[in-house]
Amino acid sequence: CRRGGRRAAARVIMSGAEKLLVFALAGLQCALGTSKIDRVVPAVEISPVPQAPAIVLGLVNVHGRILPVLNIRRLFRLPAIRTAPEHRMIIARTATRPVVLVVDDVLGVTGLCEEDIVAPERVYPGIEYLHGVTGIGSGMVYIYDLDSFLSSAEDDAIEQLLAAGMPMPDGREV
Repeated sequence: CRRGGRRAAARVIMSGAEKLLVFALAGLQCALGTSKIDRVVPAVEISPVPQAPAIVLGLVNVHGRILPVLNIRRLFRLPAIRTAPEHRMIIARTATRPVVLVVDDVLGVTGLCEEDIVAPERVYPGIEYLHGVTGIGSGMVYIYDLDSFLSSAEDDAIEQLLAAGMPMPDGREV
């Protein structure tokens, strides 16, 4: 993935490269592999669910499908904020289900070679949820492993919650 000794982080130039969706979250640059992303939409109101596991902020209606919104700020131990219209929702897929992530903004898509990604244990030993770290431009980008966000117990609790047929109070859709 290198050409003439220069990094090819801004574009994919050969196989083995990975495309990433880069997003802002609490002043950090974060990323997920685009293979896990369905789409990005403007943020909408989230319907809270009292019996939901702590990882779940609530539910949203995405074209008639009720999806859980994961509380990634809590997961990453970041300060909680209220969802605002200027935020974005990333509709993504874990290995077991579609989920929604609320982020501050989406910064774009970039191509990156595996050789440009530093293993998380080399930078932050013991850190959870992280696939790797890289530099793009002048900043660090934290590349997350979406499939590690939910424990099997949390995934089971979400399945039970959705099976219970929680009504959406206002019928609004993404």
